[in-house]
Amino acid sequence: MHGISDRLRTQFRLIGEHARVVTGSPRTTLLLYDETVRRLVTVATAGADVPLQQIAIDLIRRNYPGLDPLDLSYRPTINPDVGAAFIHQRTQVATMAEAFENIFPPGVIPLAHGLVGITHVVTCPVVAEGRALGLIRFLVAGPPTDPQQALMEAAASQIGLTLSNAELAEQTRRQLAATRAIGEVARLGSSAGRSVMLQALVERVRELTEADAALVYLADATGETFGPAAESLSDAARVADIGRMSTPERRVGKGLVGWVIAAGEAAFIPDVRVDPRTQTRRIAQAREAAIAVPMRAGGRTIGCLRISVTGRRRFTEADLWLAQTLADEAAAALETAERQEHLRAAARSEGAAALAAIEEPLNELVRLAVVLDGNADDRNALRAAAEQVQAGLQHFERASHNAKAAKPTHRRASHHE
Repeated sequence: MHGISDRLRTQFRLIGEHARVVTGSPRTTLLLYDETVRRLVTVATAGADVPLQQIAIDLIRRNYPGLDPLDLSYRPTINPDVGAAFIHQRTQVATMAEAFENIFPPGVIPLAHGLVGITHVVTCPVVAEGRALGLIRFLVAGPPTDPQQALMEAAASQIGLTLSNAELAEQTRRQLAATRAIGEVARLGSSAGRSVMLQALVERVRELTEADAALVYLADATGETFGPAAESLSDAARVADIGRMSTPERRVGKGLVGWVIAAGEAAFIPDVRVDPRTQTRRIAQAREAAIAVPMRAGGRTIGCLRISVTGRRRFTEADLWLAQTLADEAAAALETAERQEHLRAAARSEGAAALAAIEEPLNELVRLAVVLDGNADDRNALRAAAEQVQAGLQHFERASHNAKAAKPTHRRASHHE
């Protein structure tokens, strides 16, 4: 979970403070798992208004530069106590030394015990829909009673429910933004053409996913080869030189993108340098995490949307879901734009044929009108020429109607579950 709003932080702090007061804990700390860095990160703390507690915190900060007990971040496997609570989702009651093994230097434990009286830590998993989202840790003066532990676990459950609702709201917001973006791109494609539409698409995708690079690959008409069609890069991506527009066409099935198009399945790559499907595995190059998803329309895969980030940044499952939603919506919009272009081309061709059909009998009609001398044969010829002109006009009217029918219409994009 990342991108916690100030409103949620305040709400978590209030929940933690309530649990701290009810259980009599000197301090509570809420940590959530950040998938982008794969660490538990402190998002809220609550402590009793005890002067000695602040003295202890100040002493720790002064004696151990870079260590802030109110702003900790560590791996879920940092020690057995944390691992059992987060990975196995079981509440742990441990001594402070056990709970903060490999987190605090040994000298911190006696300091916290002597000045604040903390001897034990109760670590409760924060869970939503069976998935561990983080931990809430209660620093206490002794092992908790059963009622106290039940209150601590209830606080953890309340935080899990709040987080689950927040994630749902964020997914809904991103889905609505994606739907609006694809609608804008589709309208642009209808009026400005496919290349402009594709460039607008990668720009919006990179913005919505906060990626460093977004690239669309399209398969050819035979479905045997594919190549890059549009790309958007951040400044960081340009510095890292991860642009791929110069990549030559390849056969479907080759490389990461070729595999995605051939299999019709998404790929979630933490580090492209070591993935066996990537064509380039230069360990010396900048680290790059990538998501590649198929663009599916009409029961077939027409291309691939690839997004990536550089450095320490990582993607989450929510980013994968968003990328696939964007890819499917974009594929449908692209197919619609191409179908409309074919209809417009056919209508233009039919209109030209209709005008050509009118031109010859119209010229004959003019000639006969000039030479007409009352002869019956001339009158019959004039009538026949007029009928041809009339038929040509009817043909032209049908062509005009078809041209109007080929004008783009914009459907409201559907939501993907």
